[in-house]
Amino acid sequence: MNRAMLAVGGLALLVTVGACGTSSGTGQASPTGSDTLFSNAQELVRVVSTKTGQAKSTRFTLTETIGSEGTIVTHGEGRFGADPAMGLTINVLGLGGGFGGQELELRFVGPTVYLKIPPKERAKVGGKPWARITDNQLGEEFAKILDMTKQNDPTKILDQIQQAGTITKSEKTTLDGQPASHYWVDIDFAKATESLATISLLPAEEVQKLVGQVKAIPMELWLNQDSLPVQITEDLTEIAKVAGEAEYETPMNIRLTYDAWGTPVDIQDPPADQLAN
Repeated sequence: MNRAMLAVGGLALLVTVGACGTSSGTGQASPTGSDTLFSNAQELVRVVSTKTGQAKSTRFTLTETIGSEGTIVTHGEGRFGADPAMGLTINVLGLGGGFGGQELELRFVGPTVYLKIPPKERAKVGGKPWARITDNQLGEEFAKILDMTKQNDPTKILDQIQQAGTITKSEKTTLDGQPASHYWVDIDFAKATESLATISLLPAEEVQKLVGQVKAIPMELWLNQDSLPVQITEDLTEIAKVAGEAEYETPMNIRLTYDAWGTPVDIQDPPADQLAN
């Protein structure tokens, strides 16, 4: 899994963090259950930001298809606002480079990141099940991914839609048997280069080189009757190819589903006596 693969992973993690943690907004939201579809991406972002800010918590599942390499499935729950926290269980299936078959459990509590130590490794740290992770214990690329999550500004994906997104199509539909509003959104790559350089693992100059090669990042968004996200998909195939991954012929995409908006979640720092030194 080289730098371009990690860049795609960083973009996918951004969707997870950004879409489930948003500010409360200042405008008035559209009426619950409204039959009106948004035609303007900026208005959609304003309403969704307000609604998710009011909900304050959610559960989610992120499925990342990494070309022909394999799949990463992340189950998580999070709360956001003044006391942010997120718990993630990540299953890595089929990836090479020593990544395949792994399961990782992470907790993000405020600015602190904790990793659950695999049972077979605990004897090396006195049998303790948890470790506090610091930036100097990580490779530069993984540290950058974690730094995105620790930032106290979890609105970046919605900001990206607001600044560079255009709704190209919309419809009223159902998803898993429930009424939903379905939006197709194109993220203008040229307009989003600054934010992409910040949130991906590619240097700014490399992101700039992709302008003209990548026109838009296709995204689809489903909202429930309360204007809360229930599913997001994003096609990152073109970015991966032009960033040096032409050997990956199968699609590279993410699918993110949400449920239990507003249900309280209990994510805490592990007890001190369970932390490895």
